[in-house]
Amino acid sequence: MYKTQKTNGIHDGKQTFPTIFCTPLGNRYTINITSDFDSSDTYDEVVALLSNATEMDELIWNISSYGGYVNSLQMLLGWKNVCVAKQTHVLHSNADSCASAFFLSDADSYIVGDGATMFCHEIQAGVGGTTSNMSRHMEHLKKTNEDFIKRTYQNFLNETEIDEILKGVEVFLTSDEIRERLQYREEMKSKKLQQDIQDQLDTPADLSEHSTESLEEELKLLELDKKDIQAELRKRKKATPNSN
Repeated sequence: MYKTQKTNGIHDGKQTFPTIFCTPLGNRYTINITSDFDSSDTYDEVVALLSNATEMDELIWNISSYGGYVNSLQMLLGWKNVCVAKQTHVLHSNADSCASAFFLSDADSYIVGDGATMFCHEIQAGVGGTTSNMSRHMEHLKKTNEDFIKRTYQNFLNETEIDEILKGVEVFLTSDEIRERLQYREEMKSKKLQQDIQDQLDTPADLSEHSTESLEEELKLLELDKKDIQAELRKRKKATPNSN
């Protein structure tokens, strides 16, 4: 009987590969992330799909995982970010550790079933080597861990919860809590987008790189456009009968 071992929160054992199913109608792919996040080469076929999928395709991610290697997660998140296909994240089971980060990554829609759960904690790692090198390595891990936690759970966990996670506290969420927090996060994203658009509208255009000749030419074109619009308005007013 094959025995699975667990070291530093990472399940070590027989390598398993995600399964990919394609539905011919509409090029809809279902990708099952239903085991631990294994070594990066486990996801060669997934990366190939992400790099070749088009805007006409749809990727449905079925997630049920206890977590695993953060490096493999980071690689997948990078490829997901550049993929132009529509992406849907489905959670009917558990998204623990880095699987929670995968589920919370950018998607067009999220589906959370009644049996969904989530478990969040900081990165678990071990270092080896000389004392000075271990010290530098731990300082590096501390910075990357803090950046990862804050970026992953921004507007999903509150500031107190994020601070607690960085102190080693574990956070467990039910399906209702996941839905509620997802809704809040999407609202905050929408507000930020609206604010960014408004800031762009309020910021004067930078014309310093344009030559004097090009600016004068652009001004002439704008004046011609203005005259055409004024002439069209005068014509419409004359054609419109007076109302009693």
